[in-house]
Amino acid sequence: MEVMELYADAAGDTHFRSTTIAFEQRDFAPPSPAIGVAADLKPTAAIFLSAPPGWDQAFHPTPRKQLAVILAGELTVAATDGDVRRYGPGGCFLLNDPDSKGHLTQVQGGANVHALMIAIA
Repeated sequence: MEVMELYADAAGDTHFRSTTIAFEQRDFAPPSPAIGVAADLKPTAAIFLSAPPGWDQAFHPTPRKQLAVILAGELTVAATDGDVRRYGPGGCFLLNDPDSKGHLTQVQGGANVHALMIAIA
């Protein structure tokens, strides 16, 4: 499975790259048949967020490495190199740009964005 990762280079500029999440067949829920399971991400926290229409107008780094899963609404995420990605319900991306120039997250349309943020060790 491919997931977009927002990362920072040595100069602190942010970019997107495709990151592959590999699956291996495991007995996840016996006695059901084996299914594809990815390696444990070692989550340290999980929170729900709600951001209003128009949020945010400033570039900011992620407070920690975290996986974002969009549950409702739409947003765009812009890297400092000018690349912009749009995410809606079901969208998932990895924020890995602490200690950087940051990224710009903007809620699109007239509805709040609801997201599940999963902090990764």
